[in-house]
Amino acid sequence: MNSQKRIFTPLIFSLIFLITAFSISAQPQQAGPNYEATLHVLAASSQGSPATELPQSLSAVSRQLRGDFGASSLRLINTYFGRMSNQGSLEQKGLSNAYTPDPQPGSPSFLDWNLVGLSPSPGGTGQDVYQFHSFRFGARVPVRVGVSQDEKSPVPINYESIGLSLTRLSVRDGVPTLLGTLTQPKTDATLFLVLTVKNIDK
Repeated sequence: MNSQKRIFTPLIFSLIFLITAFSISAQPQQAGPNYEATLHVLAASSQGSPATELPQSLSAVSRQLRGDFGASSLRLINTYFGRMSNQGSLEQKGLSNAYTPDPQPGSPSFLDWNLVGLSPSPGGTGQDVYQFHSFRFGARVPVRVGVSQDEKSPVPINYESIGLSLTRLSVRDGVPTLLGTLTQPKTDATLFLVLTVKNIDK
C-alpha cells in the first residue's frame, strides 16, 4: 500500500504541474506597442535642378541639409513605410525609376532596405529613443555605357550597386534623422536617407 502511495503522489504533482503550465501557455499574450517606420529618400543636385515641396515633417532636416551640405535643390525621390513591434524587423524590396536622371524603359532600379531589431528605451530628456541592431539600404541602378546603333536598338546599360549599411543606431521618437548619404553613379546628385520612427499607440 505504501509503495502504491509513493508512486501515486509524484504522479499527482506531475499532473498538476502539466495542467498549470498548459493554462499559462494558453493565455493570450499581450501585444506590445506598434511602431511606424518611414524612410524618406531625398535628392540634391548642384546642377540647379528645381526643388520640390517637401513634407512639413521634414522642414528641420531640410534646413540641416541646406546648411551642412549646401543642398539648395532638394526633392523627394521616394517614401517607404512599414510597421513593427518591439524586437521586430522590417524588410522591403521593390522597383523604381526614380533613381536615374534619364531612366530607360524596361531598366528599373532594384531596391532593398531593412531595419533589424527595434528596441525602445527612455531617453535622457524624457523622449523615447529607438535602437536598432542594423539598417541597410541598397539599390542596383542602371547606367548607360554606350549609345544605341539605331533608333530601334536598345541603349547599352550596366547595373551598378549603391548602398549604405549601419550597425547599432538609434533615433528619437518622431524625429526625422539623417542616416547617411549616397552618390548616384555617373551623376553629381547626392541622395539623403532620412528615417522617422514613432510609437502609434501612445
